[in-house]
Amino acid sequence: MGFNVLECPEASCETAAAPTAKSGNRPYRLAARGLACYGLGRTPPPRRFKLTNPTAGRSFLRHFIGVKARTAFGRRITPPFVTLYVTTKCDEQCIHCYYWDELNPRPNRDFTPAEFEKTLASMGEIYNLFIGGGEPFLRPDLAEILLAAYKANRAANVYVPTNGQHTRRVRETLEAVLEGAPSMRFHLNLSVDHVDAQAHDRIRGKAGAFRKLLETYEAVRPLRERFPHLILHTLTTVMKDNQHDILRIHNELKRRFDPDGAAYNYCRGNPLDPAQTEVDPGIYRRLAEQVASDYRSGAFRRGAFGAANHALDRRVRTSVEKTAVTQRPQFSCVSGRLACVIYSNGDVTECEIKNSPLGNLRDAGYDFPKLWFTEKACKIADEAADGCFCTHECGHYASTIYSAGRLAQVACAAGARRFSPDRLSRRQ
Repeated sequence: MGFNVLECPEASCETAAAPTAKSGNRPYRLAARGLACYGLGRTPPPRRFKLTNPTAGRSFLRHFIGVKARTAFGRRITPPFVTLYVTTKCDEQCIHCYYWDELNPRPNRDFTPAEFEKTLASMGEIYNLFIGGGEPFLRPDLAEILLAAYKANRAANVYVPTNGQHTRRVRETLEAVLEGAPSMRFHLNLSVDHVDAQAHDRIRGKAGAFRKLLETYEAVRPLRERFPHLILHTLTTVMKDNQHDILRIHNELKRRFDPDGAAYNYCRGNPLDPAQTEVDPGIYRRLAEQVASDYRSGAFRRGAFGAANHALDRRVRTSVEKTAVTQRPQFSCVSGRLACVIYSNGDVTECEIKNSPLGNLRDAGYDFPKLWFTEKACKIADEAADGCFCTHECGHYASTIYSAGRLAQVACAAGARRFSPDRLSRRQ
């Protein structure tokens, strides 16, 4: 998925105040400019969340410093990077789905909105909230859940994937959340696994899926002009059955959807068709290079998803590819410490790959800290940090944005790109 964890509102870049940097040190000056570009160093909006420019969001730097201060000397906090599964219901049968054996259980044990609200109320700030499923828009009360996170946890970014089969509900949910949460950036990720209708439908296991997806896109498109904090991504899983077409797919996605960003997931886990994990790292690398080249040439839509986020995406694609090739960790993972997964039945784990059980929220009375601040949870977090690795993008993003060193490198890349001579000449 496309990640906007480091916000770069282009409309605010010219006036954003950069952190102090030594004027004689070019790397530090570029880092400062990159940080300013996505709002680092700016005064955050008041708690009532009324923004003059909704896309500006809250300062990530202030959030980052707060996290570092609260976790000093090994202290734990409730995670600010949360994947929240809202349903096990799904109306497709994707061959690359790693969650296929958990879908559509009987009886269904998904949380009610009240159970989600109780859980969220027991947690602290959630800067980035990732919604999982199942198909999230099968829930008629999805807007209620997202607004609960906005009110209780000051969610700055919410990411919602969709197969695009529920046009009316997608539009109604978007309007309700975008109007009710004006300072929360809503990232809608349209799942597109091929640009040939027949191939897409076969991969998704549903006839007519591509046609319906296009209908949903057309219904959502006008909202992008009304709500600048709506960010549209395409989300494609790179797998055995589409990897040889992936560059053609990428080019057609840009033309047909005009996305703010194109996100690519490396097929992982234990999918319905296990052969789909046979991805050529060289193909993935060429795709990553093409995406980076497209951003440099201005091929992507210019909006709230800006330079810092594209630099972050590029770094994550690089670390995913290196992990796949070397089968070695590229960082110390923060899963279980600053990131977690909450499943729709109340189970809590550190991540979607190891799925080490911390307990169930129903058993804990919906009190998240009862499961998080335990010796068991600390041990699981230590194991994740000590050499655990995978190609799951969420772990790579979380572990990058909460590392001062890696974050500075992303900021340098964003600053260098924003203030490059060719970029400046095109502005003049």
